[in-house]
Amino acid sequence: MIKNIVFDIGDVLVKFMPEASVRYIGVDETEVNDVLAATVGSRWWAELDRGVMDEEEVIGKMIEESPKYKDAIRKFFDDGKEMLVEAFDYSEKWIDDMKSRGYRVYLLSNYPRSYFLLHSETRMKFVKNVDGKVVSAFVKSVKPEPEIYKILLDTYNLNPNECVFIDDREDNVEGAVKAGMHGIVFKNFEDANQKLESLLAD
Repeated sequence: MIKNIVFDIGDVLVKFMPEASVRYIGVDETEVNDVLAATVGSRWWAELDRGVMDEEEVIGKMIEESPKYKDAIRKFFDDGKEMLVEAFDYSEKWIDDMKSRGYRVYLLSNYPRSYFLLHSETRMKFVKNVDGKVVSAFVKSVKPEPEIYKILLDTYNLNPNECVFIDDREDNVEGAVKAGMHGIVFKNFEDANQKLESLLAD
């Protein structure tokens, strides 16, 4: 029996919008793709998710690799941070509906520390409604590494067989399944909700 619903955040509960963020800070249209490649497309972006390197160090590495876009990279972090995500219309209601039906709701997400702190106050009001959360940068482990699923299960004393994990990346869902959880690969809200309801009905 499913008692716990675990959601990924990016592209499940919020739309990840790096292009909008880059355009918002005024980058010339001819350079948008290059600035994206230098920031969220850089190998250093994953280090923000992992939380081992601090943000200033990551920015320095990005600038070192793409010095031409030094100013844009800085501005992306200084002024474009809030614009990076936007909650989907269904997100808060989906969580509230599950909770009203007696399920416990958790978040398990790869997310940079400063971005999560900002977005949970400004763009992701649903964070206040969940029963618990494990965010990669705070625990220094990322999906689909086995450790991060173990942290979630141990922290909240969850039986993995009573949990279903919803994530847009198949490898992350596979990681949850290996940890003993049920898994749903998120393609869109209607599809995921239908699959969730089928699991809850079993």
